[in-house]
Amino acid sequence: MLNDYDWDFCQIQYNYLDEFSQAGVDGLKAAAAKGIPVIIMEPLRGGKLVDLLPSDAKALIERSGTHWSPAELAFRWLWNQPEVTCVLSGMNSVKMVKENCKAASQAKAGDFTHKHFELIEKVKKSINKTMKVGCTGCAYCMPCPKGVDIPAIFRCYNRMYSEGKSAGRFEYAQTTALQKEETFASRCISCGRCEKHCPQNIKIRRELKRADAELRPLPYKLGIAAARRFMLRSRKKTASCPKKSRQKR
Repeated sequence: MLNDYDWDFCQIQYNYLDEFSQAGVDGLKAAAAKGIPVIIMEPLRGGKLVDLLPSDAKALIERSGTHWSPAELAFRWLWNQPEVTCVLSGMNSVKMVKENCKAASQAKAGDFTHKHFELIEKVKKSINKTMKVGCTGCAYCMPCPKGVDIPAIFRCYNRMYSEGKSAGRFEYAQTTALQKEETFASRCISCGRCEKHCPQNIKIRRELKRADAELRPLPYKLGIAAARRFMLRSRKKTASCPKKSRQKR
């Protein structure tokens, strides 16, 4: 593909967990060798390398002596490579903007030492121990024709093993019970459309069944069903109230 056209630039998913996935480091170096600027997407793997890190991985970074946050570690790993031209990052606070600008302005190619690479490898091992599905939350698999919220289900499934079963199940209950339309994995009809668009080549249909079995054991099924019935009744009552009555409330 690189040899077929005179490309202005290219964009790849790349982070320390995806070093050898898809185009990976080989694609990065091949593009740079042809003088093609490389833009990086998913530098934090949909939050997996920050908020969704296992607790022991966070502890490894905190004890490392680098004084870097998990996000800064991930960004500096990227900026350590001279072939990286630009790093795309979703930010939703001024604090994040400042942190990302700081990492980009201070990091230099070739700055990483053996100690830094060793830290990355330890963090990767910690993540891989707990990750059930390699979903980045990119949502290329969406929309599902039956309304299954695939990224949310896999996020909760992974959270069960990174932060505890109750944390993943509670988030899943909130995510599914509070939706107007059902988003349960059990709605999957195995059409396979999602798998055709998944950059990670995840066996989505198979993993959805496994995720649903663990996220919704019988007590949770009953609880979610009860919560949905209550929510739907409340919405129905609100919709049937006269306009003036609703305004007074």
